[in-house]
Amino acid sequence: MKHIASIAAAATALSLMVGCGSYPAPNDKLVNSQASLRAAQEVGAQTDSQGALHMRLAQEQIEKAKQLMADGDNKRAEFLLLRAEADAELAVALARQQSARNEAQQALEQLKALKGGR
Repeated sequence: MKHIASIAAAATALSLMVGCGSYPAPNDKLVNSQASLRAAQEVGAQTDSQGALHMRLAQEQIEKAKQLMADGDNKRAEFLLLRAEADAELAVALARQQSARNEAQQALEQLKALKGGR
């Protein structure tokens, strides 16, 4: 009887450990989302209103995900980190789009100046 009780206790302890640690910490997602946010900062996404918004959302999601990871809620943290990475990448795309628009506008102005100089 003592042997059965110790097996049952071990099985219960194992199921608790598996239940708590069954979803791994999304450390790679954290690194990726932080890198995407840095990339957005480097391309100047904060100078565009929409880019700045998505950067702020990404930062907030990263901070919330860190809290969730500390609380052991790794699954929700992973989803938040995926959203954060997407928001940061959108900020990068918006910054690049704005840069391309600025370059196109400058090219048009140069073309007009060349045509006017004939």
